Amino acid sequence: MAIIREAADKIYEIRPEGKALECFPLGTVYLIVDDNAALVEVGCPVQISDILQAVDQLGYDIKKLSYIIPTHVHIDHAGGAGLLARQLPQTKVVAYSRAVKVLAGPSIIEKMMQGFKQIYGDDAIERFGEMVPVSEEQFVKVEDGDCIALGNRELKVIHTPGHDPNHLCFFDTRSRGVFCGDALGAYFSEIEVLFTSPVPGSDPFLFLQSIEKLKKLQPELVFFSHGCATRDANGIIQSALDGARQCHDIAFEALRSGEDQKEIARRLIEIMAEGSALARSELSDWPYFIPIVVEGYKQYFKKNNMI
Repeated sequence: MAIIREAADKIYEIRPEGKALECFPLGTVYLIVDDNAALVEVGCPVQISDILQAVDQLGYDIKKLSYIIPTHVHIDHAGGAGLLARQLPQTKVVAYSRAVKVLAGPSIIEKMMQGFKQIYGDDAIERFGEMVPVSEEQFVKVEDGDCIALGNRELKVIHTPGHDPNHLCFFDTRSRGVFCGDALGAYFSEIEVLFTSPVPGSDPFLFLQSIEKLKKLQPELVFFSHGCATRDANGIIQSALDGARQCHDIAFEALRSGEDQKEIARRLIEIMAEGSALARSELSDWPYFIPIVVEGYKQYFKKNNMI
């Protein structure tokens, strides 16, 4: 089952039932209904049946969908793209030009699935589904600054590397909202935590630059792909920037001095929790914090010979 609400005019938020932190890595997707309808994000492969059911509940014919738009190639955002595209051969899949070979490449996807299992366990495919390639003929390749015309609105393409080299955000000209993917992190609204951190393979420096880029747009809404949409756009973006800077500095100092991973995790959680005992408790019990966050920083600093 999925929770459905209209987050903005003709933009419908479809998110997994339950708390965002507990559902992770399942993500939130958005159906934009216009002359040319679009689905921003697809989530994990296992989410496709719930997405189709939600779209049907909204009274929209999924066969009329013009675009599938994942923000980046990670399995919790584009994992269901191949499965959905096979069911909708007339629908185009929008991707950054350099991401197409990833989403269309069976061997690359297999490697991604192996990395996914390293974080989420050997049963990750059973729990979250298996990603399949998208046919190259279905892609629409986009670059930074391009616009996707939907009818009464356009989606402006914004290249936001950092979390992933090929990460894109999309600025909706009608709502003045930004579909941020993971460029601002995840928003666990139930515990009021903005989770801004790298993952293995991320570049924290570019992550900060991309947040600055989004800040200049002065959006009025932020559509999170983990969590929900929020109208506190300026506050959220500034919090993301401040939190990412603090976490970067603490992680670098701690890893350089050889601190234990659990202690590094504790210090980073203190920053993200911002004094909330509930947030501190929930993040401390989250099994993926060290393999995602601490390992993400560790890999980046080692790769760049900083530690």
